[in-house]
Amino acid sequence: MNISGVTAAGTGMTTGVTATGGLSKNDFLKLLAAQLSNQDPLNPMSDTEFIAQMAQFTALEQMYNLNESFNLLRQDLQQSMMLQVESMMLQAVSMMGKEVTAVVDDRTLTGTVSKITWTGDGIMLLVGGLRVPLEAVVEVALPGDAAGSATAGEAAGPGSFGA
Repeated sequence: MNISGVTAAGTGMTTGVTATGGLSKNDFLKLLAAQLSNQDPLNPMSDTEFIAQMAQFTALEQMYNLNESFNLLRQDLQQSMMLQVESMMLQAVSMMGKEVTAVVDDRTLTGTVSKITWTGDGIMLLVGGLRVPLEAVVEVALPGDAAGSATAGEAAGPGSFGA
């Protein structure tokens, strides 16, 4: 609902009320100027009324600025969260087809990542038929990497490994 064409008495200034029912700070200033220019010269506005209206305007302007700051902060947080999610997804995708070791509930799981899903709990990897949170991964290796391990999940013994 937009009401337009509300004219301050005899000034030709118009103002609008938005759908939310609020006035902008410019509308407030226009109304204050119209009130001052159209006041009864024999019964002018008292100083306390004028000071009270200016205090209201100052409070309105500070709330408006605070609201703008919150909106900018919200936008920055949304962008930051999206970048973080994108980074985590890229990290997860880079693990596809690789052998990972993860620790879940004090259990060490080792297997090849065969699927990546996004759930309400975050990014999940399908490792050996089990869903593993991305955050639980502690090691990533190429599948069958003889230079990196002896058998899956065991430490390599002493010796020299391929050059």
